Formats: sequence, structure tokens, C-alpha cells
Amino acid sequence: MSTLNSQSIEDKGKLEALVRIFKALSDQSRLRIIALLAEDKKRSVSEIASELGMSISSVSHHLSILGNLGFVGKKRNGKQVYHSLDDKCVRDILKRAIEHVSGS
Repeated sequence: MSTLNSQSIEDKGKLEALVRIFKALSDQSRLRIIALLAEDKKRSVSEIASELGMSISSVSHHLSILGNLGFVGKKRNGKQVYHSLDDKCVRDILKRAIEHVSGS
């Protein structure tokens, strides 16, 4: 694991990548989707929409953003597509953030 310091993010590419990550994680809907997928169960868009009380189009939009960042993967099973959290680092970030706000 690399040391955290100001020089860790001086490279413009790294800084821009960090900004994209934190922007993606700053959206409530995306955080809810990540938390749901962190339960280690693959879910379809309609299952996610139903469980979170969101529209299918909204869930699809957010999954697209999360997928482009490599956070969420998808597997096709016949006509159905199932999504899962594929980035253990994002799972860890969410877990640590929850612990932080909970005072743990």
C-alpha cells in the first residue's frame, strides 16, 4: 500500500481519477446501489429499482456510471442481465465511511 501524502495526488491523471471516484460516490442513489450490491447478491436492474424504490431508467443510468468506473460488473443469464459490485476497494471505502459517520 502506498503512503498517503500530498505528492500521492500531484500527478494530474491521478488527481482527475480521484475526482471522478469521489463525484460518483457523492450521489445518494449511487451510494444506495453500491450498498445494495455490496450484499454479494447479483441483481437485475428491475430488482435494484424495486428494492430501492427507484425507476428502472434511473437505476440504469447510475449503473452505467458505476460500470464505466469499473465499480460494477454485469453478467448475462439468458435475456436477464445481473449486476454485482466488482471493486473491493469501493466496498472498503463505503465500509470505512459508514464506520466513520457511525463513530466506530
